[in-house]
Amino acid sequence: MNLDEYTDSSRVKLLIYGPPKGGKTALVGKLAEAGFILHFLDLDHGIKTLLNPEMLKPQFRKNVQVYTLPDHRMYPVAIDTVRAILKGGLRRFCHAHGKLTCPLCNKQPDAKWYELDITKFTDRDVLVIDTVSQLSNSAMNKVVHKDITNAQTGEDYKATFNDYAKQGALMEEVFSLIQVMDVNVICISHDVDSEKADSPKEYLVPVAGTRNASKLVAKYFDEVVYVNVVNKKHSVMNTSTSSGNVLTGGRSGVKLDLLKDAEISLLPLFARLGVKPS
Repeated sequence: MNLDEYTDSSRVKLLIYGPPKGGKTALVGKLAEAGFILHFLDLDHGIKTLLNPEMLKPQFRKNVQVYTLPDHRMYPVAIDTVRAILKGGLRRFCHAHGKLTCPLCNKQPDAKWYELDITKFTDRDVLVIDTVSQLSNSAMNKVVHKDITNAQTGEDYKATFNDYAKQGALMEEVFSLIQVMDVNVICISHDVDSEKADSPKEYLVPVAGTRNASKLVAKYFDEVVYVNVVNKKHSVMNTSTSSGNVLTGGRSGVKLDLLKDAEISLLPLFARLGVKPS
C-alpha cells in the first residue's frame, strides 16, 4: 500500500497544557458550544470553570457529561479507573468514590453510579482527562501507597528509582491506549520546566510523570497545544516552530498561532469530523 492509498481515522488525540488558570479547561469547554459531547473525567475539580457562564453558555451544559474522580494522595483511585475506561467496554464506577464496582456503594441502595463505554463513542464524543498532572500523581501514589500510609515511616517516605519506574509504566499504559484507540481524546495538563542538555534556557513541557517522560509524551498525540496569558490576553501555540522554549506541534497542518482573543478555538483541529452544532 502506498501513501495515496493510506487512510486513517479523523478522530483527534490532543494534549493541551499551560500554567494554572491559563484558560485550558475553558478552551476545551467551548467545543460543547460547537456540538461536541464532552465526557469530562474530572480529577481535580477543574470542571468548576465551566459553571461560569462567561466560559460556557449555560444552554450548552447539556453537552458536558461530568465524571468526578475524587483522587488524592491517600486515595489514588484515578489511575485505576482511567486505565479501565481506556481499555474499553462498559465501566461502572460510583459517584462518591470514583471506584469501579465499589464494595461500599454496592451496599447502598441509593448510591449513585456513573456508566461510561468509550467503544460507543461517535465523532461527536470527546473523552477529556482533566488533568494528566493529577493522573500522574495518582500513579505515583498508587505505587507508594503502602509506604506513605505506614504509621511509622509514611510522612518521611521518599520515592525511589523503582517507584518512578513503576509510575512510568502505569502512565505509558495510559498514553499507549490513547494512541491506538479510535476515540476523540483531549488530555489537559500543566507545564513544567525541563532543561535541555544543550541549553541553560527554560524549556516548557507538559506534566506527564517524570521529567524525562514529560519530554517524550508528545509522541502519543496528534496535536500538542500550549495555552498561556500574555500581556493580559490569551495566547495559543500549536506548531513545532511556535517557540524555541515550549514543546508544541501537530500533524494536521492546522495553525492556531495567529488566532487572537475571541478567535482562539480548538475547533479547527476537529473540523474534519464535520460535527454540526446541536
